[in-house]
Amino acid sequence: MIIRKVYIPIFSDAIQSKVFSADGCNPGVGGTQFTSIRLSLLLAKASPEWEIVLVNNAPFLLDCCPENLRIAIFENSSSFFNSLNLSEEFVVISVASVLKRSDVKALQKIARRIIFWSRHPFDKSLRSLSSRIEFKNIVCVGTYQFYSNQAISHHVKHIQNIFVLPNLASEISFLPVNQSRLEVVYLGALIPGKCFLEVARAWNFLKERFPEMTLHVIGSVATYGLKVNSDLIPTSPDFAKRILEYIPKQDIDDGKVVFHGNLGKEKFDILRKSHLAILNPKGYTEAFPASPLECMAFGTPVIASGDYGMSDCMRFFPELIVDGHKKIPEKVEWLVSEPLRYRELQQRSMAVAQWFDAQTDLTITRWIRLIDAVFHEASHEIHMVPFMHFYGSRIRLLYRQHILPLLTTIKSSF
Repeated sequence: MIIRKVYIPIFSDAIQSKVFSADGCNPGVGGTQFTSIRLSLLLAKASPEWEIVLVNNAPFLLDCCPENLRIAIFENSSSFFNSLNLSEEFVVISVASVLKRSDVKALQKIARRIIFWSRHPFDKSLRSLSSRIEFKNIVCVGTYQFYSNQAISHHVKHIQNIFVLPNLASEISFLPVNQSRLEVVYLGALIPGKCFLEVARAWNFLKERFPEMTLHVIGSVATYGLKVNSDLIPTSPDFAKRILEYIPKQDIDDGKVVFHGNLGKEKFDILRKSHLAILNPKGYTEAFPASPLECMAFGTPVIASGDYGMSDCMRFFPELIVDGHKKIPEKVEWLVSEPLRYRELQQRSMAVAQWFDAQTDLTITRWIRLIDAVFHEASHEIHMVPFMHFYGSRIRLLYRQHILPLLTTIKSSF
């Protein structure tokens, strides 16, 4: 009997000593690593006839691991890809960060067996790797991201990222808004691409309008395996210095702004007690972020960008969309000024999170269809487009796809 194998390489030091489960929360690692492991657990459960293999450079722990799921250890990604034998039936689901560190010749030999799992809009790594390796199957996780990457390859398919409601979400009670003592949360890695600096730029205006406001910041550079080099703010020294230009050290010392660093399930206590969340105000780098849905699951309304991947969930909240820092104080004031309207947005937040949670079975079925088609060398017959319509400006999309790269190339030549 031929055993069909599905390999999902990770190669991340950040997941060591962490415990993962299909319905558990992110224990404080990058979204790419977390969703890769969650996919493997759900695929193993849905397809017991396949052997699912998670590949890493060091062991990690799986809770309630299905019998057909195992962990394989390789020194690096190149040694893994070179070990694969085309006489066997296998499919590899891999992200760019793994493929970029791998032997190109080994990848070229098995290109038709690789599903490139893209995690970025206007994916530069996809463009670069596609110039050397002919990928036949490219999966995008977000609606906007799917359309952004169509200019790179016509083999792009859409399979939405999996979102599972936190176990504690069923225990929530709606928090009454109190303008005099607002608890606000930011959730995201403290790197420039997640645009926390835009939130920091709004801080002085926010505390003028709401003197008793507390801002809880969850996340750090450690999410991406980077070293925290600042004692005050869990980020790089340079980025910490830029944050302190807008958030005074005294406000941190006084507990008005609290940097929690990376948290596992402990973050849910903060989300549950927060009146609102302010997330990525520009949307840069986002494909399909889980952070807004995690907040919404607890009835916490989110103020954020409606651009890039943030649009998948923020399209349901047009009145809370911002573009940068300038409108953040105004949106906060509008949100909390009318108790019944605030309650409605809490309820809408929960409804949206529950709707995305309900897509899990659909998402797994799409993955199974695609993997099965790759096994049968019939993936060209599979067409998978987003079931939500495009949201945003198509003119801006075309500009970012075609004009902006050209301008960048011209600028770099001088």
